[in-house]
Amino acid sequence: NLTDAAIPAVANKCPRLASLNVWGCRNLTDAAITAVANKCPRLASLNVWGCRNLTDAAITAVADKCPDLVSLDVTSCSNLTDAAITAVADKCPYLASLNVNGCNKLTDAAITAVADKCPHLASLGVWYCRKLTDAAITAVADKCP
Repeated sequence: NLTDAAIPAVANKCPRLASLNVWGCRNLTDAAITAVANKCPRLASLNVWGCRNLTDAAITAVADKCPDLVSLDVTSCSNLTDAAITAVADKCPYLASLNVNGCNKLTDAAITAVADKCPHLASLGVWYCRKLTDAAITAVADKCP
């Protein structure tokens, strides 16, 4: 049961942190992930699967501060909207793997932004994204190298 106290401590002491997996840490909030973004600009991989308290603010902070992000897993982070994923697409051009499974608020706009702006995308998880349509997946297919 990690809390927001532990993760910023790691971020403060490990500024070269390249990968963070806090899968299932349901007590974490935007404060913890924002601290990582602010202190660990070399972050390349972030897995926050099941961190249901996270909002767009945390993922946007990662996008703003960690431009070399290659892998992002926000599965079951059901508060996220298109704004977070579009920020990642806009600011993380090396993104190769994105899992947004169970992010029910996402629409075609988010996935289309990823398709348009992330030419290295090699893996995409979109199960249980109820608002996505064929148009989003077609956009990915059209941009696939």
